[in-house]
Amino acid sequence: MFTSLRARLWLTYAIIILLIITILAIGIFVYVIRHPLIDRQALVQLDAALKLIQRQINQRAIPARDYQQYLNRLSESLAIRLILFNPGRDTVLDSEPDSSSIPLPDELGSGTMRGLIDDIDGKTWLYSSWVMPGGDLLVLALPRYGGLQLLRSPQLRETLREDFLPSFIRAGVVAFIAAVVLAAWMGNWIVRPLQNIENASRNLSNGEYEHIPLEGPDEVKALAGSYNEMIDQVQAFQQSQQDFVANVSHELKTPLTSIQGFSQAMLDGTVDSGPALTKAAGIIRTEADRMYRLVVDLLDLARFDAGTVVLDRKELDLEKLLRLVVNQLIPQAAEARVKLGLTVDHLPTCVGDEDRLAQVFTNLVDNAIKHTPENGFVKLKASSGSGLVRIEIIDSGKGIPEEHVGRIFERFYKVDGSRKKEAKPGTGLGLAIAQQIVHAHEGSITVRSILGEGSVFEVIFPVVKADDQTVVVAKEEI
Repeated sequence: MFTSLRARLWLTYAIIILLIITILAIGIFVYVIRHPLIDRQALVQLDAALKLIQRQINQRAIPARDYQQYLNRLSESLAIRLILFNPGRDTVLDSEPDSSSIPLPDELGSGTMRGLIDDIDGKTWLYSSWVMPGGDLLVLALPRYGGLQLLRSPQLRETLREDFLPSFIRAGVVAFIAAVVLAAWMGNWIVRPLQNIENASRNLSNGEYEHIPLEGPDEVKALAGSYNEMIDQVQAFQQSQQDFVANVSHELKTPLTSIQGFSQAMLDGTVDSGPALTKAAGIIRTEADRMYRLVVDLLDLARFDAGTVVLDRKELDLEKLLRLVVNQLIPQAAEARVKLGLTVDHLPTCVGDEDRLAQVFTNLVDNAIKHTPENGFVKLKASSGSGLVRIEIIDSGKGIPEEHVGRIFERFYKVDGSRKKEAKPGTGLGLAIAQQIVHAHEGSITVRSILGEGSVFEVIFPVVKADDQTVVVAKEEI
């Protein structure tokens, strides 16, 4: 029945209010028992009855011989025990002769007196006394109910029934209704944002993306904020996937078209002479190589995304690695008429995957040469400090427009018009793979560029990771 959050909130508030009312009722009951209001009411009743008796006896001059008859009738009408003592302290009249006898109060005076007195069985009575004109002592008594005995008091039942319970019940009903109203408002305040999240999640399965307004308690706001962030990430991921599929399709379409066209020409006999056949076969081979490089790069990225790439981490001489990269690219730089140089400070022995790091620096230097016009330069600068190695690839090319700098490491992203015509087109994945490799070494790769002046790619990574088996392990053999 109470399966929804709103119903449970209502039930919770109702139970809390009922619990509060119950505790309050118990507290009032304990207060009445410990501080009996009934005693005061009984004394007031005794005083009123005594004044009535005094007025009738004084005004009507009732003879002493008629006291007993008069007092018995009065006791029955007032529901009060009346005891009459003569001047010799003997009991002359007791309106309740079957009850335990009450001794004469010790404190006798000429006027009226009131207080507590015990009968011979130890029962406590409230009394009010008066010394009559003839010297007799009249005592008016009511039983005193204390503690749980109050539950047997007719005065208490009457007080509760006529004075206390109606007001208490009205207050309880008002409190309960207020609790239900407050629970409804609070439940709606809490549940409405959750329902918005539920509806948005249901719409998400249908391909509808909508942000949820931040409302309700802080925890619900945080949940809505997290949901909105998730929506943004899902949208970005789906857009990335769509772009990825479109880019892969585009990159594969060109070489496949060339391969299909020239292979069909060879099959049709259109290309049958030696030079033409060689040219067609060469184009097919070039495009096949291009497709192979694309597939290899895609597999690399897929492994990095899945976290299945295992680096062959070992100690390496980074300076030697950089010189090897530069030496391999010197012919390409000479062909492009670009000056290629290397400046290396003293570098510590590092720990990393030599082949993967060579792939990073080769890609960065190769891109820098391709982006640099004739008579320009490309420099490599390497330094270390504070447990980090910093390698900068600086070129004097045209630079990268500011709006493209933030996307330069995206997959298949190319800056239009920024490259010279390439004899061997790239896959558009080199920088994305380089970034993944650097991140796998717990490093970072950034770019700074000024349009018309050149670009600087900076790679920073720690010399040694905390869990590496470093050079120290190798030295244990000594």
